Amino acid sequence: MIARLDRGFLVGFALALLFVTSAAFVHLAARPRLEKVREEELLYYPSGFMVRQATLGYETAAADVAWLRGIQYYGEHRLSDQKFEMIGHVMDIVTELDPRFVQPYVFGAFVLAQEMKRPERGLELLQRGLRANPSDWKIAFEIGFLHYVCRHDAASAAHYFTLASRMPGHEEYVERFAAFANQRAGNTGMAILLWKHVLATGNKYMQEVAQRELRRLGAI
Repeated sequence: MIARLDRGFLVGFALALLFVTSAAFVHLAARPRLEKVREEELLYYPSGFMVRQATLGYETAAADVAWLRGIQYYGEHRLSDQKFEMIGHVMDIVTELDPRFVQPYVFGAFVLAQEMKRPERGLELLQRGLRANPSDWKIAFEIGFLHYVCRHDAASAAHYFTLASRMPGHEEYVERFAAFANQRAGNTGMAILLWKHVLATGNKYMQEVAQRELRRLGAI
């Protein structure tokens, strides 16, 4: 109990100090350049370097606090002006503090790509996540999804869907996406291999889908 109280006190004190310092900086130096951003929002989003220096070794706990504030920020703007200009910055801070925290990469990329129409920025965040978590299928899958939906790049989507399908713990639908994307990209051999795997492991409906696609590919 004492250790948990000490940890909470230190993190709270560090973040409070950080926010006050950031507020002073914004007020004195940056205000003319940030007219379109509410000043009170900036208090929650100092630089990643400042956050790391202030957390006193409790980066994971600070990442949790920043993540919760990021979700709150998204919710507030989702219900009001639907502008999320700071979401990329705050997700950068969260993932810098805790690079193994997967959800901020995925959520941040979704908002950036789908709601802000900035797929390249979303892909940049996900690629950084994949470098930090090279065996996480969710990140690889989301990269493939953004390539397919936002960039209409079937070849890149096929690459990342296939990569995700080779990672441990992936959901069964990953093979279906990989097979379909490879088929669309003209990677017939890989598509056949993946559809055969779906045929061998999927439920009745997916077996029927796999059989249909394999017939189209002349594999059965």
